[in-house]
Amino acid sequence: MTPAQTSDRKISVIRVLPEELANQIAAGEVVERPASVVKELIENSIDAGATKILVEIECGGKKLIKVADNGNGMTREDAQLAFARHATSKISQPQDLETIHTLGFRGEALPSIGSIARVRLATACDENKGGALVAVDGGAMGPVKDIACPRGTTIEVAQIFFNTPARKKFLKGDSTEFSHIAQVVTQQALAHPQIHFNLRHNGREIINTLPTQEFLYRIAELFGAELARELVKVDGETGDYRIKGYISSPIYTRSNRSAQYCFINRRFVRDKVILHATQQGYSHLLPKGQHPVIFLDLSMDTRLLDVNVHPSKAEVRFAFQQEVHRLVSDEIRNALTRNEKAPIQPLRQGEPEILSHDAKEKDSFPHRSYASPSGQAYDGYMVREAYAPQQHRDLSQALETMYQSHEKTSPHSSSIEDKHPVYFDRKPVPVSNLIYSEFEPLGQLNNSFIILQGKRGMVIVDQHVAHERILYERFRNAAKNKKVEVQKLLFPISVEFSPAEAGLLSTQLDKLNELGLELEPFGKSEYLLRSVPAILKNDDHARILREIVEMLPRQDDPNILQEKYEDILIMMSCRNAIKVNHPLDRDQIEKLLEDLEQTEMPYTCPHGRPIALYFDIEDILKKFLRK
Repeated sequence: MTPAQTSDRKISVIRVLPEELANQIAAGEVVERPASVVKELIENSIDAGATKILVEIECGGKKLIKVADNGNGMTREDAQLAFARHATSKISQPQDLETIHTLGFRGEALPSIGSIARVRLATACDENKGGALVAVDGGAMGPVKDIACPRGTTIEVAQIFFNTPARKKFLKGDSTEFSHIAQVVTQQALAHPQIHFNLRHNGREIINTLPTQEFLYRIAELFGAELARELVKVDGETGDYRIKGYISSPIYTRSNRSAQYCFINRRFVRDKVILHATQQGYSHLLPKGQHPVIFLDLSMDTRLLDVNVHPSKAEVRFAFQQEVHRLVSDEIRNALTRNEKAPIQPLRQGEPEILSHDAKEKDSFPHRSYASPSGQAYDGYMVREAYAPQQHRDLSQALETMYQSHEKTSPHSSSIEDKHPVYFDRKPVPVSNLIYSEFEPLGQLNNSFIILQGKRGMVIVDQHVAHERILYERFRNAAKNKKVEVQKLLFPISVEFSPAEAGLLSTQLDKLNELGLELEPFGKSEYLLRSVPAILKNDDHARILREIVEMLPRQDDPNILQEKYEDILIMMSCRNAIKVNHPLDRDQIEKLLEDLEQTEMPYTCPHGRPIALYFDIEDILKKFLRK
């Protein structure tokens, strides 16, 4: 070859990546954070037929993640092969992708985890015959060793992202990362109530569920009996689809979607079709900005959906999307109309337990005790299927009437409001510079709005938002100066949260204490509320506390933290402000206006809504043909 020919030859720029680097790149899709590792390992344990799964976490999963199960275990050869790329026992040919019955099937989880952490896997198919130990350090596998271990598999994942510092620096604080882990375990525990789940963080037990066949029992264990009693049963079937579960009535809502759990063939998913169908099922029954509590399990033939959409497998595609949407929407509507509840009651003496345990299980996992409202302890819950009692029938009839009237109303039909005459050419405008003391109070309109008159015109004040502004500024200044007046509760209020919420709350106790909310841990996921700010006149302190927890930031960013606490102050002010349809006498009206005028922003509430509307006297005179 001549030199000219050599110079004309281009150097190849495409090359095959080393296997170690390829695994680290693939791990970026599968392992986003420690919670991703927990999810993949738990799914492997479930696929292996485990009835007990223990998850131990240290430092939010950044130091150690340990998942132990009593499943089928693996042979020595399979244990070594499990860390090879695309090695799986769950599918073997392309046709298998159409009928996937397992949670995992890609064969990517273990090699991806092994490439970015230090992993030890101990497994045995038969404890009498011994097991195998496999160690993988950043993708490098060591020799397989024979060990003695019980039947099942135990995997320890230490120092996640130790060899990829760019990924490691994006991890959040321990509490934030653990809240994601607790959410993953909660999702799996809901999807598989027949499995015993045990979650521990830094040696402290967070979740310890009992195996059961009753979905509602598992909900009560994880979220408390108070929420479970507010749920309405969903049960419907059409063609190849079946939906079961529980949803909250329209009067029991939350400010976000954190308590919405949807499963398809026992797989947790975040699907826009189902969420949209759920919202449509509630139709116009939900208050603005509020979301229902949802626990739904949708089952269908595996050939009717595709779970091979994303490595996390949290997204799916339906073969017939409209059929799924129609089923979910219709059955939620039917459930709200029937209002059928399954009451949770304590077991009475002489009644059989709903749970079945062998002697070994009882010794290994202590039974969880609960306290009734009267303080008497009882063991477990009795879940009874029963039709709604008479006091729920009124709600059912009201919902049915509302649905019927909503369906009969055409979007093109004119409403009653359309037939009313318009009295003013110019709309009344929110005020921004008037002095309230220059106007004389005349009284109230519908016990909700204060009417004022003056030389320049008429002013209508929304008493609720006016009082909300007053309370907000008082509370904000008190919190800023750490001089919040506190009211001790005569009897502490016990409030139970989900494990993820309880973990999040534990990191914010000092900050909440500055706001006058004194909380004390009580059990795994319960807290005792011992004091509240004196500004809180509302007796429903437990609900306000739940709303505060829903608003707490899921990240460790101090700017987000400050913004969320501002939202908490606004919410507490709104909840305790004078409500509509509340009569006020002359002295109360004058005091309210006086206090309003002392605020820094007397023209809008903390949400940005106008406090007062001004009607100009010139415009009024024109309408009476005086001009």
